Parts: sequence; C-alpha cells; structure tokens
Amino acid sequence: MDETQRRKAANEAVFREVNERIEALQHAFALTEHEPLQIVCECDRLDCMQRVALGIEAYERIRAEADQFVVAPGHEDPGVEDVVDTGAGYLVVRKRSGEPRAVAEATDPRS
Repeated sequence: MDETQRRKAANEAVFREVNERIEALQHAFALTEHEPLQIVCECDRLDCMQRVALGIEAYERIRAEADQFVVAPGHEDPGVEDVVDTGAGYLVVRKRSGEPRAVAEATDPRS
C-alpha cells in the first residue's frame, strides 16, 4: 500500500470513529431510536465532509462488519472496495481482501 492509500485508509478510520461518537451521543441524550443518525461520509476522500443520514438499525447492521463503511453516492473507490448495499442517500462499501481489509479491521473501534 502506497502513502496515498495509507492516508486514505486513515481518513476512513477517523470518520468511522467520529460516527461512533455521534451514535453514542444520540443514545446518551435519549433521542428516539427512529430518528436517523446524521453521520459523516466515511469515504477515502481527504477533503470530504458530506453528511449522510441513516437509521440506527442500518448503522448497527453495517458497523457489525469491520470491513464495511458508509459513503455518499459517488464516493466509493472501486480500486479497493465493492458496493455491497444501498440505502436512501448512501452506499455501503466493503473493503476488498488484502491490505485494504486488514487496515479496516485493525482500525475498527468496536474490536
């Protein structure tokens, strides 16, 4: 993995951690389970700050797999990931096996 790919992987890990905190805050303030989370796109674009809305159940289902990320449509990187699901205004991508998946798993805040 070259330096650019390392920076992209680090960017994804940071935004995944930010989204974990957003979810925790929503739970801590006892917001309804039916309100969507407003999370940050977890793409590998270093300058992306796009917001994505999805339900808590969908977020939990995606987050159950360390190699999956939520990205805005058009923000997927076909060089290292595959689109495995879609939602209203977002895509779910899975890192391909090898180094991309290993980095995703190593930086998973839930493991």
